[in-house]
Amino acid sequence: MAPAPEVTVIAVTEAGARLAQRIATELGAELHLPRPLAADFHAVPYDSLGDQFARLMDGTRRAIVAVMAQGIVTRMIAPHLRSKYTDPAVVTCDEVGRFAISTASGHEGGANLLAHAVASVTGATPVITTATEANRRHVLGIGCRRGTPQETILHAITTGCQQAGITPDQLRLLASAWVKKDEAGLLAAASSLGLYLRFLPQSAYQNPLFHFIAHDGPMRHLGIPGVAEPSALLAAANPRLLLPRTVIDSVTIAIVQEEFDHV
Repeated sequence: MAPAPEVTVIAVTEAGARLAQRIATELGAELHLPRPLAADFHAVPYDSLGDQFARLMDGTRRAIVAVMAQGIVTRMIAPHLRSKYTDPAVVTCDEVGRFAISTASGHEGGANLLAHAVASVTGATPVITTATEANRRHVLGIGCRRGTPQETILHAITTGCQQAGITPDQLRLLASAWVKKDEAGLLAAASSLGLYLRFLPQSAYQNPLFHFIAHDGPMRHLGIPGVAEPSALLAAANPRLLLPRTVIDSVTIAIVQEEFDHV
């Protein structure tokens, strides 16, 4: 599920290295670690973090995932930034995988997409501040049978948006369960709509703080109460349910609106 053909994941500590290795494995990326750690993790070694970032920012790399503090990343990349149209996508992830921050080249370079990809691996919250994406306040949760074609999924999304009184271009995000991360029809539908996909881990649905209505199918096959409605609620900030769980053909969707005091 790598969002770009060339991704480098880099970390500085042993704790960061463990998470970085997981991200690199899932994204099919190259792992870079300090020389003392590199051998243990079968990674590309480096001696100087500053020098390594300079090499990674030389225009030949497509994307960088840095598992370290945002302040370190800011200082490392600042001298090498030239243009959002040519700089590599940079995503910062803290060492426990709490956040995946689109740091540089968010829209044009693909860092927003990469942040969602990292979040889908680690269970992190993707942090996107690009105005176009941030101003959209609707999240659509979606579940579908294995092999559901793109056209069926697009029809369900369009129909669901109509029922909710919105249009697809008001959606910020599509959200689904971890088991759908390789669902071809869903990936194609999201791409055709220009929407990001976030896949939530199983543990998110089993959080005792949330009380979702349980449905037989998801409970029997996945051990979770549902996919569409829980995904929408879990992936949104301060959500209000706009369209409850709705089945359209073989696709289940739900839509929430994010509520903020200033809008």
